[in-house]
Amino acid sequence: MSIQTRRLFVFQVVIWFLAFSCSSQASAQQSQPEDVIRINTDLVVFDAQVVDKKTGKVFGSLQRQDFEIFEESVKQKLAYFSQDQLPLSVLLLLDVSRSVRPIIEQIGEGANNALRQLKPEDEVAVMAFANYPRLVQRFTKDRKLVAQKILQASQSTELGDGTFLNEALYEAALEMADSSNPANRRAIIVVTDNIAPASGKYGIQKVQTELLESGTVVYGLIVRAAIGKVFNILSFGTIHGVNTYCEETGGEVLGANRKEVDARLGDMFMRLRTRYTLGYRPPETNQEGVFRSVKIQLSPAILKTNKKLIVRSRHGYYFRKKTRTQGISSSRQVRFQLPTTSASHHSIYTHNNRRQQVSDSRQGRQAATSE
Repeated sequence: MSIQTRRLFVFQVVIWFLAFSCSSQASAQQSQPEDVIRINTDLVVFDAQVVDKKTGKVFGSLQRQDFEIFEESVKQKLAYFSQDQLPLSVLLLLDVSRSVRPIIEQIGEGANNALRQLKPEDEVAVMAFANYPRLVQRFTKDRKLVAQKILQASQSTELGDGTFLNEALYEAALEMADSSNPANRRAIIVVTDNIAPASGKYGIQKVQTELLESGTVVYGLIVRAAIGKVFNILSFGTIHGVNTYCEETGGEVLGANRKEVDARLGDMFMRLRTRYTLGYRPPETNQEGVFRSVKIQLSPAILKTNKKLIVRSRHGYYFRKKTRTQGISSSRQVRFQLPTTSASHHSIYTHNNRRQQVSDSRQGRQAATSE
């Protein structure tokens, strides 16, 4: 091969390489918008579920124009709408009191089937409670590890035999700040016999406030072994510990017998995924720290043909304006994130503040245990 021919060959190789590189970069730039969600960052964000009030069946396939949202009775313009687009952060709050422990063990054995209903980007944490709560597993995407931790929690008797739900829900709400992404949709699934005393360290109002601050929806999976059924009869069925929190946060209460409990847990994951996410810009005149009442309803056109449909969602939020000083731009491109800078249950300010509270709470429990 002559020197001139060799140079020509090298030149052609260089030209081919540069052309391939440019083509790859252009292709990557063209495909990027498909993986990136553009969302304005100063939104109030709510999760909502639409169900048939008679059958309880979830109603899907609704569009942005099918919803109306009101803050303090004033209609707001929707700025964001999606369904099952943002990842889930789910905390399984397991009642391991004496009456429920055998059923929780069964959930652990069949948890892998239920966890298959989640997407790979969804994450799960596990907390057990009886006389007091204990975090068993922080948020993880490792489904096998979650199943192992559920089974481990069901076999422990260290937490006592009581059912102190308020303390457990309060700690669970704080723990939501430890999710990997403050933009994830947040949910606590309480598996319990629902026979919980109203007394305890935290009152209902304090727990509800923390749940609203964290932007968490509560679901209740009610299971009862023989002891729980007897106690329910003796109390004339008047004790419904988790119902109030489900109603306030827009969640649901579902029942399950011992044989179907793991399947019902899988149903809950699916129902969480069918929830709609709606966002709007809050009024600039809102006062810091004040509770704002919010109502989400279906449009008259939808209700005209579907009169039995109802919307379940949180009843309001606490406005937080401090987050505007966090140095976040007014809009950004983020991969599966919905960061917000004011009045949102996913605010960066609130998320970081809750992380500190979680840390302080853990240290307090460790100190109390060591004493």
